[in-house]
Amino acid sequence: MEELPIEKPKIQNRQRITFATAQTLAYVSVLELGLVWEHALRRAGAPVKYSQGFNPRPKMHFAAPLPVGCGCEADLLDVWLTESWTAADTLAALQGKTPPDLTVVTVADVPPDEPALSEQLVAAEYRVWLRDVTPADVSAAVAAFLEAEAVMQPRRGGKHKGTPYDLRSLVQVLEVRPAPAPWIGLWMRLEARVGATGRPDEVLKALKLADSPRRCTRERLILETPTPGANEEKDLSTD
Repeated sequence: MEELPIEKPKIQNRQRITFATAQTLAYVSVLELGLVWEHALRRAGAPVKYSQGFNPRPKMHFAAPLPVGCGCEADLLDVWLTESWTAADTLAALQGKTPPDLTVVTVADVPPDEPALSEQLVAAEYRVWLRDVTPADVSAAVAAFLEAEAVMQPRRGGKHKGTPYDLRSLVQVLEVRPAPAPWIGLWMRLEARVGATGRPDEVLKALKLADSPRRCTRERLILETPTPGANEEKDLSTD
């Protein structure tokens, strides 16, 4: 009797890259950032898994798009590989292969059947530095916002464009924090669930601070199940 060939198990190596962006990369779309990562992984020689079909695309997923003009300190990208590379292999291969404004913080292995990053995301933390406003005005605006039972804002796009939603319910923490002169610091933790995502620019609009010069950084993305070695809980008593 002829023996049937033993089918080798398919490799489902999934890794999570924690990364930071700054300066020029704060002004690119999520599609452009995807191309930046695709080129970096190709230069690193990483065995990235690609889709089938006429226009193959790398299998990689971001947790959430960055607001335009906002850099990040610990954003998340999941990448699927066709070979059994360790997280250390990927981290070493990426050294020197990313553009100057893109920094790899950590790489970690994650279960291949884990839900998509976007489905695990629950909140995001932002640091905003404002200029040409007074600390008293910012503190008064924050206090009024937090005391409000609801802060209704029109939705920006999609089929529900213009429909009011309650921005106040999406703001978990909002507080004034120290910043280097001449800046005034504003820190916020916003809901970031599917269908319920707070945006820092919408918060600034509600505070009537949208026209003030600013610098924005997304400090952290918070998942229901944190990735080992990344996204540790921050002590909110310190800046």
